[in-house]
Amino acid sequence: MDDLDRPNLTEQDLYEYLYLDLDLPVTRRSVKEAVKRREIQPTRLGNGNYFSKRDGLDWVKSRKQSGVYRAPEANAFR
Repeated sequence: MDDLDRPNLTEQDLYEYLYLDLDLPVTRRSVKEAVKRREIQPTRLGNGNYFSKRDGLDWVKSRKQSGVYRAPEANAFR
């Protein structure tokens, strides 16, 4: 099994891997909410939920937005 695919990280460890090791601008809360909304699927082992490094990288990749961002007109200055 590849090191990226081993589910050996807790939610906190996944955050630390993405934020501290890879220096990605993610917050602890964004990872927590992604897990809660099942955007990051856990692997259930024993009594805990575990994540692989690839789970976190796939989630970051899924957050990419295509095109140019435009604010809604309701929020635009007049």
